[in-house]
Amino acid sequence: MLWTKTSKLQPSSKNNMKSLSTILALYLLTISATAIAQKPAAPNSLMCTPGELMFSEDFDPETVSERWGFGADFALRDGALLRTNVNPTETKRVFLKDPSFHNTIIQFDFKLSEMTTDLRLVTGGGGYNSVTQIYREHFQLNTPVDRRAGIVPAHLGECVRQPRPGQWQTMTVEYWDDEMVAHLNHKEFVIGRHPIIDRTRKYFAFQFDLPGASIDNVRVWKATGQRENWSETRRKLIALQLDREPVKRNPAERYKIAYVNVKSRLTLEDQTYRDLVAKHDKLKAALHADYADAFASHKELTKLIAKKKQQLKASDPEFKRMEVAVNKARKAEDAYVLSTKPELARLKENGTAKQRFASELGQVRAALEAASDQQLAALVTETAKRQAALEARFPEAFRSVDAAVQERNTKRKALNDDPEFQARNRAVVYAGKAVKDYEQKADPSLAQLAADAKAYTDSLKSSEAK
Repeated sequence: MLWTKTSKLQPSSKNNMKSLSTILALYLLTISATAIAQKPAAPNSLMCTPGELMFSEDFDPETVSERWGFGADFALRDGALLRTNVNPTETKRVFLKDPSFHNTIIQFDFKLSEMTTDLRLVTGGGGYNSVTQIYREHFQLNTPVDRRAGIVPAHLGECVRQPRPGQWQTMTVEYWDDEMVAHLNHKEFVIGRHPIIDRTRKYFAFQFDLPGASIDNVRVWKATGQRENWSETRRKLIALQLDREPVKRNPAERYKIAYVNVKSRLTLEDQTYRDLVAKHDKLKAALHADYADAFASHKELTKLIAKKKQQLKASDPEFKRMEVAVNKARKAEDAYVLSTKPELARLKENGTAKQRFASELGQVRAALEAASDQQLAALVTETAKRQAALEARFPEAFRSVDAAVQERNTKRKALNDDPEFQARNRAVVYAGKAVKDYEQKADPSLAQLAADAKAYTDSLKSSEAK
């Protein structure tokens, strides 16, 4: 569904005297627009019968829900939520607090603009269990890993779409038990099925890879059932999905998707494969547990550094004193930024506007930085000076993860002279090879796809070297 937001009607500058019929028509249009805003029309669903409207968001600055959490990376602009240029190189998400949706129809408007090339609707229970990814020229459905349930990621399907940069479109995503369908219209759709989908969605977020895109008119309806003709509709949609134009992909991408789906299919359907994977995982986990310092993950190392910081904060008065000084300096920065636009202060006290304060303050700060504001620069320098003093006094609390990773790698390399480690490591390698061999027997095309992918990546490296 392609549409363009209409601007508010303005009186003609050439003729201030309107006929009664024109005024009446404008009045009826206004009433109609208000009615639509107050009670959204039912979604044009393919699979599910819509029931109760459980959540609705128009991103009106005066009524935006406090359940959204966002800062300067997002802003309410032109009646929508915009991914701003703050932190322009980082992927950012905006979350809905305390969602609880199961069989559901989710609808939202989106506009891919400027730098954004990847916009995602992410839902899940605990972790996430489905991702609708919208790219410039296609969209796709993916499911993630769930180690507790023995589930690995899967690529459910994809669809070429007409790129419409700067234009609004509507995406509808429907969930019923283990099925989901995402569609822009009756031709541009993806249908998929996976057991991880059949869960209550207690996680709900939109993710933007880069700045520029906007979302609006987010609606969540409870689904009351599948449509009476769904079995026949499903059959037709699957046939169309299998027969239509494929998304253009390079050899590395084709191999990655094929490999992901072979692993997913075997994990769900093949006990022999599951046993081979379990054996490999058990050997690997035992090795990593016995040589923990040599196998600590990036995430684990980050947590260890954070834990050390918390311990110092709780036990060392000087650490706490110096950290308070840093925080005061940062507050001084915020106070100055606010002083340049004091009217923003009302947002902190105004109910539903509270979550907008950090967003708007961040926009003002970004503008001051772009203008090389000297007073702000001086305050930032003072904050940095205090932070540097804190880190110099307590280096163990601010150790870089890269340094920790390098130390871990050094410890692992030292194990090359440990016969017991080498024997156990070979057992892990052999178990992993058995898994790979089984995958290639299950899908003989993987070997050729892997070879094509390697040739492609090698050619890229060669070109870059030149």
